[in-house]
Amino acid sequence: MMNNRLLVIVMIVVVLVRQCYSRDPPKVDIPDQGTVMGVFMKMFRTQRVVAYLGIPYAQAPTGDKRFSRPVVDNLPSWEGVKNASSFEKQCWSSPRSSHRRHNQLFMELIQSAEEGEKQYDEDCLFLNIYVPDAPMPQEGYSVLVLFPPGDFDGDTPFMLNPFQMVFKQKLIVVTVQYRLGMFGFLTTADTEAPGNFGLMDQAAALLWINRNIKLFNGNEASVTLIGHGTGGVCVGLLLTSGEWTNDFFQKAIIMSGSVLTDSMVKNPQSYSSALDEVASIFGCNRKPTSQLITCLRRVPGPVLAENAPAVDWGPVVDKDLSNVTTPFIPEPPIMLARQGKLKKVPLLIGHTDMEEGLDVAMGDVLENGIAVEMFETLLGDAVMMDLSQMDFNDTICGGNMEIVMDAVQFQYNPYPPTTDPMTLRRRYIEFATERKFVSSTIELAMAMTALADTYVYRFDIKPRTEAALKGVPEWMGVPHNFELIFLWGLPYWLMLADQMQWDSADKRVSDIVMTLWANFAKYTNPTQVGVYIKWDKFTNDEPGVLIIDRSFNMSDHTTMSFNAVKFWNHYYPSVINFAAQCCNSTYNGGSSYHEMLSSSVVHSIVVANFILLQSFIYIHTQTHVIERVQKKFLRFALRNLPWNDPINLPHYLAR
Repeated sequence: MMNNRLLVIVMIVVVLVRQCYSRDPPKVDIPDQGTVMGVFMKMFRTQRVVAYLGIPYAQAPTGDKRFSRPVVDNLPSWEGVKNASSFEKQCWSSPRSSHRRHNQLFMELIQSAEEGEKQYDEDCLFLNIYVPDAPMPQEGYSVLVLFPPGDFDGDTPFMLNPFQMVFKQKLIVVTVQYRLGMFGFLTTADTEAPGNFGLMDQAAALLWINRNIKLFNGNEASVTLIGHGTGGVCVGLLLTSGEWTNDFFQKAIIMSGSVLTDSMVKNPQSYSSALDEVASIFGCNRKPTSQLITCLRRVPGPVLAENAPAVDWGPVVDKDLSNVTTPFIPEPPIMLARQGKLKKVPLLIGHTDMEEGLDVAMGDVLENGIAVEMFETLLGDAVMMDLSQMDFNDTICGGNMEIVMDAVQFQYNPYPPTTDPMTLRRRYIEFATERKFVSSTIELAMAMTALADTYVYRFDIKPRTEAALKGVPEWMGVPHNFELIFLWGLPYWLMLADQMQWDSADKRVSDIVMTLWANFAKYTNPTQVGVYIKWDKFTNDEPGVLIIDRSFNMSDHTTMSFNAVKFWNHYYPSVINFAAQCCNSTYNGGSSYHEMLSSSVVHSIVVANFILLQSFIYIHTQTHVIERVQKKFLRFALRNLPWNDPINLPHYLAR
């Protein structure tokens, strides 16, 4: 009798389970648009989430809407039930970013997960929503809004499946498409096309999410922005967006995004020659700009995309460029950060230990290290590249270039001096990673910690699964992209070549990382539940960084140094400005003394000299370098300051 009763219970359970998993995906009614029916995404028999793909959040940016802010009224609508089971076409792009070594290797790793050939169109302002197939918490699911990696002028180099994050952590993930390249960032430096349209698209997507995510069981009061690389830069720029995004998000996660570097947000005037080229290619009048934009709006989208010049279109400072909208980036982000003009939201931010490793390794060139001559040449090339992206690069004198190079060598030449090629290789990769990623990350963390809770990490774990590191040298740490293996749970869903299996240790690390990030999105505290890890808040008094290695310990002076941050964020810009001012004064030889060399310039000369001497003596003791740079500063001062002038060198030295 007992066996029969047990059999009946089992049969009832089986029927209920079958009914549960054979039901249609839920339908959602979106006001003023229509009804959508999603699709169940499955990985294993008992694991699934609901996806709603290709939902429009703005009108198609075509015709007269090209090179304009997105239109969020009268959104696209439909009759009946829209089948939201497949992705819409992606935005036009010029995928130069995919040629970078870290993108190439990562794309090769996940290429088996990508389905079908990508389709492109100008009508591309869509988002995708992934929802847990589980009972909803009382306040609704917390929401992660993901902006893809890639470049502002290039294709998303890879699409990562958020399934494991949604399924395991029980939160909603929304991925957003926005206009790229010329379509998203062309600027005429005036009211005709102020630029930053791609960023405005992101704000429009956040508006749609704020209005509608509760229909998908989401909590509009618990929205976290997340992005990696260029996606991280997008998140950083949204921190500056003011009334464009109001209270549309409550937290932010920036991974490997160098939002505060000078080259990331440009002066709109720097695209003047690019506009000349665009006008020539498409047979348009260059001026007035109203005629140029009218002409470009008539060019068919595919023709515009396929024939656009190779220009690195991207965000610009758009203050005073529009009399219709408020600026999206009113000042350079570094200035906004230092002035405290950022959104007061909790921030989780970090980088890997060798972000630039794969790109600077140049294949196998660095396998045996770097010789001294090559080390100095590589540093010089990087500095010249920095200067070439600045507005005053034409005024940098050859002699003053030595000052800039001396400063960089002072910071990065090993001390005591060495010719060991492995040591020089390590220092060069530190140089490349610190100038682009570490300095920006820590500077933004220092600005944000005065406004809200801030958590900082450095990612030091590489997968133990050998097949996941194909092409990554054994000596290298964690390059750009490769922490995403753990964040998006690749060990649980990505099939490796030759049917190789993932190491169980990689799955454990992935679980921990997903839990930390999800905890931050839900509770602000990354270690709230599910992990036994100490992760202290980052403050200016206690700038602790979580070192994500096999131990998950907070940093100390042996594992994290901020000397490089001080160098790149404060000293290096002063040296470059000094070099430019020296040249400007030299070129204006026919000017009067006060025109040629104002008191502010003089002050900057002496201040720069003493910054060099006082800020870095405690870091190194390379006396010969100090003396050499000191003499260059003083030679210029002695050569240009008349001693009978009220503003003279002894006066400044006395101060």
